[in-house]
Amino acid sequence: MSALEIVLAAALATLTVLFAVQSAALSRARRRVRWLEDTSSRPRLTVPTPSEAVRTVVGTAIKLREHGVAGTIRSSIDDLAGWADVERPDLAQLAAADGTVTIMFSDIEGSTQLNHDLGDRGWVQLLARHDRLLTKAIRAHDGHVVKTQGDGFMVAFAEASQAVGAACAIQRALARARGGRLADVRVRIGAHRGSAVHRDGDLFGSNVALAARVAAQAHGAEVLVSDAVIDALAPDGPTVLEAREATLKGIPGVQRLHLLDWRT
Repeated sequence: MSALEIVLAAALATLTVLFAVQSAALSRARRRVRWLEDTSSRPRLTVPTPSEAVRTVVGTAIKLREHGVAGTIRSSIDDLAGWADVERPDLAQLAAADGTVTIMFSDIEGSTQLNHDLGDRGWVQLLARHDRLLTKAIRAHDGHVVKTQGDGFMVAFAEASQAVGAACAIQRALARARGGRLADVRVRIGAHRGSAVHRDGDLFGSNVALAARVAAQAHGAEVLVSDAVIDALAPDGPTVLEAREATLKGIPGVQRLHLLDWRT
């Protein structure tokens, strides 16, 4: 084979390789075009423009200003169904040896008026301080926050003494803080002890409802508990300042409630 024939053979081989590469690229391009044509009618994710995003933010701000924070935050102890979960402790393990649990409810007395007086920004700042104070006392007494919304807390304790200890500690801490930023905050606290249904990190049953009703009977800066809590406390527990008889919504009969002295 002459030199010229060798050169031509090499050139032909090179052209063959280049043609194969170009054919493969062309084939991929055609498949891409067909895929795009097939998906042109599919719904696509739309990204809002900057102006649309601004309108959304402004609209939310207007709603908040019109309805206020109080319009979207429920503070009633009585409204159990709408409260949002905060923690999901193993509540079955939290129960005492006899299978009972002590449930404490709290909220701020006159919260709607406070929100109005402070404005939304001031109210949210006050709630943050309130929450820190309560959480500290609850953790110090081995309590578990089950639910919270706005200024309302639902807390579970294994022992009645822990619940009462946390409630009294909260009231003492608030009393010390009344000279400062929590000057106008008066929290009402109530507790009851009994069995409860544990499901999905939540507590249900008549005893939960009774605990909420007890708290609803309390006034600001009071700790009010049921007979069941008193019966579970040691003789050297907090002093009972007075006993009250009350008919509680949805609870048959007359209930005897006890006002505790948290100052000692």
